[in-house]
Amino acid sequence: MTEPQHQPGTGPDAYLRDAVAGSMRHAGDVSQLLQGGTQRWTDALLSEVRAHLSGCLNAVEVSIGLHMGDSWLARPVEALGPGYCRLAIERHPAVLSPMLLDHLRLRAAAAMALRMSLAWPSVLEDGEVAPEPSLANGALSEAMTGLRLSVDPWFAAHPLDWPMRADLTAEAFYDLVWAAAALLVEGLTARMGVECGAAMPVLARAAEAIIARHDEQAGPFARAAYVATLARGEGEAALLAEQAALRHDLLLLAALGGTRAAIPLEQAMALLVDGEPEERAALARLLGLSDVAYVALLDALAPIQEAADDSVLPDIAGRYRMLMPDEAVQQLARWRGPAPLVAKLSRMGWKRP
Repeated sequence: MTEPQHQPGTGPDAYLRDAVAGSMRHAGDVSQLLQGGTQRWTDALLSEVRAHLSGCLNAVEVSIGLHMGDSWLARPVEALGPGYCRLAIERHPAVLSPMLLDHLRLRAAAAMALRMSLAWPSVLEDGEVAPEPSLANGALSEAMTGLRLSVDPWFAAHPLDWPMRADLTAEAFYDLVWAAAALLVEGLTARMGVECGAAMPVLARAAEAIIARHDEQAGPFARAAYVATLARGEGEAALLAEQAALRHDLLLLAALGGTRAAIPLEQAMALLVDGEPEERAALARLLGLSDVAYVALLDALAPIQEAADDSVLPDIAGRYRMLMPDEAVQQLARWRGPAPLVAKLSRMGWKRP
């Protein structure tokens, strides 16, 4: 694992470390919170989360500016300068909710794994479309193409001052838009001398208009869930899972595994990224991953969490080979239930006896 190089409160991602600490205020020791527990925050993962947060904030801020139209508030908002929200969030990390941070963390982990694989985007540099696994199901093949296109932007490193398509889940997107609106209200009152009571209604209308136009189904998480819904056949699901592991496609693996285990996609993704080794192996076994694909999955997770030493990989593969499907089902049973309840228990680091 790449150990954190900065103590909490320092470094370019310090505000994110503070936001993580603030989102789990029951933890008294911030250092222990960031370097231990059920979530591991390596420098690489923090930087990726920062890129996604900055890019999505930039996109939302541009949208808010466009929705200003000929409003009297358009000029003061423009005067704050491009990328104001991205910079302001570093002064106000508390505006980031635990739910939004959790989603950005999973999104960033999926992006990191894809970019560090030897796979290719759907649209290559010369404009050609990359080959897909051979699927007889036309609807499934089309859904796979849509998923690949939705994650294509993740293959490229993203400068902090560029906008990124904010195709988050509905709840995370709503939270992000209101966070951007709050940052702009604060900036207008503190820097432009605009009265808070006058700015709030205008920005609220812009935020509501942006939220109303958001299409969650066009985002990668929804598209991955749709692919998993269509891949009901044993052969199709197994083929897609094997290809996903070799491509380091954590999002598709989580969607397929969640469907097989009857647990929500984001919970399945959290088990891959932050779960115990036994839970990760159980999810892989339900998907029928080969030994080679399972090792590829562990390799995909190496930059995100503690990576096993290469010398113990044969032992890990041996234990995985001995794991039976019925044992895997039992291992994952505790994560079945209403998504909000399971999510709260997961944040508590809960272990069912």
